[in-house]
Amino acid sequence: MKTWMGIALAALLATPALAAPPPKPKLIIVISVDQFSADLFAQHRSRFTGGLKRLASGVVFPSGYQSHAATETCPGHSTITSGMRPAETGIVGNGFWDAARGQTVYCIDDGVTPVAGMTVTRSPAVLKAPTLGAWLKDANPASQVWAVAGKDRAAIPMGGARADGAFWWNETSGGFTTFVPAGTTAADRLKPVAAFNTALVTGWKTKPPAWALRDKTCAAQFGKQVYDGVTVDHRVPSAGWTPPAKGATFADDPAFQTWFRASPEFDRVILELAMKVLDEQKLGRGTATDMLSIGLSATDYVGHRFGTEGPEMCDQLAWLDARIGAFLAHVDTLKIPYVVALTADHGSIDAAERAAIRAFPQAKRLDTSAVWTALNTAVAAEFKLDYQPLAGDPGQITIVDFGDPDPVLRAKLSDFIVKWLRTRPEVAAVFTKAELLASKPPRGLAPDAFTLAQRFAASTDAERSGDVQVAWAEFATPFRVDPARPYIAGHGSPWNYDRRVPMLFWWPGATGFEQPLAVETVDIAPTLAAVAGVKAPPVDGRCLDLDAGAGDSCAAKP
Repeated sequence: MKTWMGIALAALLATPALAAPPPKPKLIIVISVDQFSADLFAQHRSRFTGGLKRLASGVVFPSGYQSHAATETCPGHSTITSGMRPAETGIVGNGFWDAARGQTVYCIDDGVTPVAGMTVTRSPAVLKAPTLGAWLKDANPASQVWAVAGKDRAAIPMGGARADGAFWWNETSGGFTTFVPAGTTAADRLKPVAAFNTALVTGWKTKPPAWALRDKTCAAQFGKQVYDGVTVDHRVPSAGWTPPAKGATFADDPAFQTWFRASPEFDRVILELAMKVLDEQKLGRGTATDMLSIGLSATDYVGHRFGTEGPEMCDQLAWLDARIGAFLAHVDTLKIPYVVALTADHGSIDAAERAAIRAFPQAKRLDTSAVWTALNTAVAAEFKLDYQPLAGDPGQITIVDFGDPDPVLRAKLSDFIVKWLRTRPEVAAVFTKAELLASKPPRGLAPDAFTLAQRFAASTDAERSGDVQVAWAEFATPFRVDPARPYIAGHGSPWNYDRRVPMLFWWPGATGFEQPLAVETVDIAPTLAAVAGVKAPPVDGRCLDLDAGAGDSCAAKP
């Protein structure tokens, strides 16, 4: 005769058998919501009723980590589909010192490949690691890989070197653009988006984009606040741009571009283009597994411009939830097996002034440019050189010799800089590149247990990183507010509020579960590779088992 305990135990052990593993997908969708911190996800999760609610019913890792210190857009995006930390992708910051070119360069500026309709050079050649898209193509050359984003530093790192197309918003003239490799033409490269661009800008002449309040509860946060002497009038729709008269051309208006990118309309347009690419390229309907990566950028611009705790972010996330829901509903109509992964390139902290008056007086604002000026003055007085030996920025300092290497002088400069910085109250820690290259985190160490040195090591490259790297004080915002470009909040620190991001996996019929323990964004690519049945090369990340039952989604053989 079975006891009640025996019956209960048998039922518990039988439950996992009911869980369905993720099916081999015809389409992998990877979504990055720029600056969507784990804190924002937790704070607003109960409000979600659309796409984010759907994704949060799947497999949820609320404590995902961009485990490195350089919590900026470019490095973060480089981890998501590569499975590698920035130390291996080579994308150590939004910019870094290029010794060959003798200057600080943008993270995906190869100095060679032009961008259609712009006067800049961009390409994935700067990325040192292959991505999931390449792994798919290695397994089956018929796989299609496409990337759509608001920013080039999202589209290019997520799509990778072998993407069939990577498109991002042209912030100077409107519409979406791409890089133009040698042997191709701008017209050919833009064909997949040309009609969309034309229809978009033409349509705006009669119906300009507008930010309508979606969630009325956000209106309770309306009001004025002063940040570093600059007053921001928090409300929705946000101030700063007035739609022109019907028929006017305004896509190349800088005021419009600033307003548009810091509004939910930006994500709407990105997702509409993603739907167009999905349909016209017939993704998920061929013989192989295809991949579409989507970089949603509005949350980041809203966070910088208005902070994370005002009505603008409140309403932005309501719109984000709704529009991801509409996008997924469109994918449902294709009747194909697909899997979605959603995460973020980094987290964030609210504007220091608002955090300080809302029960967190430790929050403050630092003038790191003043530290940089004082450091350069001190170096000049100490060494009396006839050139400026420091390049980069206050957080990533490169010692330059302009072709006349002097190891003894370099060592003396490095020692002086480190000792000088360690006397500053704004500085939490200082590391040399040599120290960091010897501090790589051991395999298996949980990202929430990384030391400060290990966090910096995770985004230190021998060629591209600064000779001296600085951790500013925790809860400090390391910049002043520029009235001409009033960004009031930021990110980029090694502290957990900038490192922690949600990681969500979902597929039709998913049996969801939640794992609160710390994982990394570098785990996403090998996890999706296993689900797709393709082989991943050795990477920093590990496969996460998405099967809620006794099965193991990581066990399938390629």
